[in-house]
Amino acid sequence: MSIASVFAIEGLTIITPTGKVLVQNTNLALGSDEVALLVGPSGSGKSTIIKLLSGLLEDDKEPWKIEGMLRHGEQQYDLSEDRCDVGGLVFQNYALFDDLTAAANLGIALDHADRPDPTLVEHTLNLLADIDPNQTIASSSGGQRQRIAIARTLLANRPLLLFDEPNAGLDPYTAQRLGILIRDLCRRMGRPALIVAHHVDDLLPLVDKVYLLDPHNHKLQTIPVNREAVDNALLAAGKANPEPELLDHPQPQQVKGSWEQHLTPHSAKRWFLRYLQEYFWILWGAPMMLLYIFSGAAILGFVIMWFGFNYDLLGDAARSFVHDEALKGIGFIEVNIGVPLIVCILMIARNNAIITADLGNRVLSSQFLAMRNLHVPGQIYITSAIMVNMLVGGIILVAASLAISGLTAFYTWQMIFPAQPFELWQEHFFRAMLPGTKGGDKLIWVVVKVLLSSAAGGWVAIRSGLTRKDSVIAVNYAIARSIILGVTATLIVHAGIAVIVY
Repeated sequence: MSIASVFAIEGLTIITPTGKVLVQNTNLALGSDEVALLVGPSGSGKSTIIKLLSGLLEDDKEPWKIEGMLRHGEQQYDLSEDRCDVGGLVFQNYALFDDLTAAANLGIALDHADRPDPTLVEHTLNLLADIDPNQTIASSSGGQRQRIAIARTLLANRPLLLFDEPNAGLDPYTAQRLGILIRDLCRRMGRPALIVAHHVDDLLPLVDKVYLLDPHNHKLQTIPVNREAVDNALLAAGKANPEPELLDHPQPQQVKGSWEQHLTPHSAKRWFLRYLQEYFWILWGAPMMLLYIFSGAAILGFVIMWFGFNYDLLGDAARSFVHDEALKGIGFIEVNIGVPLIVCILMIARNNAIITADLGNRVLSSQFLAMRNLHVPGQIYITSAIMVNMLVGGIILVAASLAISGLTAFYTWQMIFPAQPFELWQEHFFRAMLPGTKGGDKLIWVVVKVLLSSAAGGWVAIRSGLTRKDSVIAVNYAIARSIILGVTATLIVHAGIAVIVY
């Protein structure tokens, strides 16, 4: 078919950081509503081209060598210097945000994109007819997840659609339906699509052109759009045989909510607030977390008071003689040392595991890459929400735990000295924390210890979670490392300040 090119790449060269040439001085052109297949052996560089066009080629650690010019309408990119993200990518594993509902997955893309025209929203709605906006990603079938991922990419409003192995594992009927869906979207929206695929039989009748990435001469070659020509070309280039992934069929269900109300653009800032609320609940607001922390504080209040007085070295008479000073010392240790330390250790051991597991899963499932492709500053939103909750939560949990441990200490003291009034306990327990005393003048250091240990623990958890993950085992190792380093940092902070200040 004859269509004026709206996308044209000239002189494209891609060389990996290790010096391997993937593509060398080749060209690619797509018309306004063309659907093109990109085929070639595994490792030839197909996915690298997709990453380049979607702005996801990682070159922050070791530089890639990229050359070439990309023209899109009146825009022109020098690929050797400019980061180009003209393509909206539908990931092979969908990279949906599993902590968000179906509607929220689309909403976060919508709020970070240019305002869509009504036609784009209409095309999106057509994909979602059997999906409840409020259903979770976990409860969605494989086909529904695929259509949510496509709809999310449409709402990102990029001029080029990119698909990475969209038909992997699909039966012929479902694969053909998917191909029809992609072709119809491109025709109606006037946007081109580039599809990377290994299994092409069901897609060939629906595409306009086929590009072969030949690993021998590192060129993109157009080949006839028929099965025999593609098979021969792939065999000549060394056809790969990737393992398929299973995918469920779409399961129709009754729609319980209206999609239209979910597809109205809002301020992008609401997503930071949403993650702030999410991590508030996860990191310190959940009832089980509060029970966990407050139980530790209550146990500490009992243990310090009980064993502070129930010793038999001097007998009952000596215990009564040293009562006032012992109570003062117990109060000082509990408030300035014991409770802040135990609460920070418990909080950081738990939260570091959660944070690292959460971020590690997002890295492993390409969620952060999807956010980048959607122009969503996801890492900033999530890491900022985590740090704010670690700092604020640490202060609030320690303050509440001091009250609980103090109450437990009082009732334990009453069991030991049942005839003594509350006023006596209050006078001496807090005597070392009064203004003008050594403890009272340095209570601010309790706050400093909590903030420093919370910040150190949060930083360790975030760094451990965001490192590259290639497997679940890597996530597990990161969790263990995060707990060990976070607790160690907490012990060092508290011990160091205690030695210096007190």
